[in-house]
Amino acid sequence: MFGFASPNELPHSGGSVRPTGTLRIEDVNPHRSLALAALTVCGTLLLSGCAFLEPSPVATPTPTVTAIDSTRLIGGSIDPRDTVWSGTDSGGDLTTLTLHADGTVAISYGDNAYDYPGDTWDVRDEMLHVAVYLNETQGTAYYSGTWNPETGAVDMIMRTSKTAQQLTVTLTQQ
Repeated sequence: MFGFASPNELPHSGGSVRPTGTLRIEDVNPHRSLALAALTVCGTLLLSGCAFLEPSPVATPTPTVTAIDSTRLIGGSIDPRDTVWSGTDSGGDLTTLTLHADGTVAISYGDNAYDYPGDTWDVRDEMLHVAVYLNETQGTAYYSGTWNPETGAVDMIMRTSKTAQQLTVTLTQQ
């Protein structure tokens, strides 16, 4: 710390001395003064060194591209989710397939309509596959079809699991 001399402690050379109001600063602990000076120099060097550093560039995030599995698209190009397809089958009945986004299907043909949670559709290797349970006698109707780019339709074959009935139908998107 620093100390201050009072006017009465000022040295004089004899005789009457009148205080002049001069203050004298004394260094009480020289080691503290050196440590304070050293810290000041180090802090200054540290801060001035930061000013010469180049800022690192901020990377601009790039959007992530989600790959689309074209084998899950009819003909490699048509997303079947939430679409409706219809056409007349080889037996003369109007057939309509409603492909729900969750993989279930509603189907109607002739006077029959089916919309059960167990009835499903999917696309494998660009082919549309549909499975609809009809009844105890006929079993399940399995449809499979390919995209025909010339007609803009899906050419499907339907086979029943128990009676081996087979029909063809060309479906166009509604």
